[in-house]
Amino acid sequence: MNVATRLARAGLELSLRCAEAGHGIASSWWGRGLGSRHGAGAGSPPSLSRLAAILQQAEEGLAENVLPFWARHAPDREHGGFITHLDHVGRRLGPTDKYLVMQARLIWTMAAAHRHGLTGQGYLDLGGQGVQFLIERMWDAEHGGFVWTVRRDGDPLDRRKLLYGQAFAIYALAEYAIAAGDPSALTWAGTTLEILRRRAGDGHLGFREQFARDWTPLPGAAGTRKTLNAHLHLLEAMTTLVEASRNPAHAAEVRQLLDIILTRAIHPRQRCAREYFDWAWRPEPHWRRRTSISYGHGVEAAWLALRAVDVLGEDREPLRQPVLGLIDHALAYGFDHARGGLARYGPPVGDARAAVYLGRDRLTKHWWEQAEMLVATIEAYRWTGQSRYGVAFDKQFDWVWRRQIDHQGGDWFGATAWRDGRPLCLDKGDNWKDSYHGARALMEVSRQLRVAASAAHQLANPVDDSVH
Repeated sequence: MNVATRLARAGLELSLRCAEAGHGIASSWWGRGLGSRHGAGAGSPPSLSRLAAILQQAEEGLAENVLPFWARHAPDREHGGFITHLDHVGRRLGPTDKYLVMQARLIWTMAAAHRHGLTGQGYLDLGGQGVQFLIERMWDAEHGGFVWTVRRDGDPLDRRKLLYGQAFAIYALAEYAIAAGDPSALTWAGTTLEILRRRAGDGHLGFREQFARDWTPLPGAAGTRKTLNAHLHLLEAMTTLVEASRNPAHAAEVRQLLDIILTRAIHPRQRCAREYFDWAWRPEPHWRRRTSISYGHGVEAAWLALRAVDVLGEDREPLRQPVLGLIDHALAYGFDHARGGLARYGPPVGDARAAVYLGRDRLTKHWWEQAEMLVATIEAYRWTGQSRYGVAFDKQFDWVWRRQIDHQGGDWFGATAWRDGRPLCLDKGDNWKDSYHGARALMEVSRQLRVAASAAHQLANPVDDSVH
């Protein structure tokens, strides 16, 4: 790269950074004024009767809406596994190719539903046939690991090996092993991890992420880039594997992944989760594009970190600052305090509503960010007792229940408008959308509120928000 090009890039990056800094200052003042008019952070936390009502709704939404929708429409009775391209009432849309992540997420959902207590509904059997398809049709016997995509009958289409997909396979197999008491599923999860360690492991720097079929790194940035997203879902998978195996080596892997995420992926001052990094976890330069932050990944990282230390049996307290910082960042800049709901993305500093230069889609309320915010706020409220988290959880659940869940067609709308909650997408399943985020959120809310019922005094007497 010549000097002139470097100077041009440096000038463009400096201009972008100055614009972002100016937006951060201006929108912070603007956001304070708008927030005060809408009562941001104000209000009373949910009463015990309100929490009881939310618990009933969460369990009803899970047992009578989300799970039946996917159990009825997704299983492929002819070839095994699941077909995930579904319209608003569950009719198949045409594409029948099967993606590793979607197959694994549906296995996880069915197994988790059984473990959640919804037995006798056939969910474990559905998870089992999904496991059979995964192992028999998506495992690469020659090179190891699961391929990315197959046709409906299991004939391979895309044989790449991606860390993100292998992580979800481990997650599904470990969850099914626990739910079914199946040691062979646990063995497959462990085998997948061993191949990842051997072919994708990068020592104390975590894992490389994208490979050809034979585990040769893909050319260019794809073969060297590291992301919060892939490592976060590997953390999630490994946490469940620790639950299943109680293997000290697996526990050590969880600790290392947790350390990478908390020390390298979270901005130390802005307290937001950054997404893209080079091989050494240096943030990618942004000279060609504006910086945006995924609020959903931030709050998802927060509660998954807490779950990891809980499963390890370790103290949560060292995580207080980074975990609550991630949730506070989303509440400060991406949360709709007037109606509930979380913006899709925004600037590192400053209100997402004012960041018009990032495009209109930043304010779309996608299903998965709403699900993760739901879990993060109830976790923060139960952990700290601070009323502002309780207020946010109440508003978030209200938005999800009234606007994001489709009470007629089933499951969750994929995307809704910021203000009125109008559905922007009616289809319920595709290459990326399935049951996982919505079902998991309702399970977590139900679990948290069941536990909270035995600690009613803590929730009825929240501490003052000024105490940290």
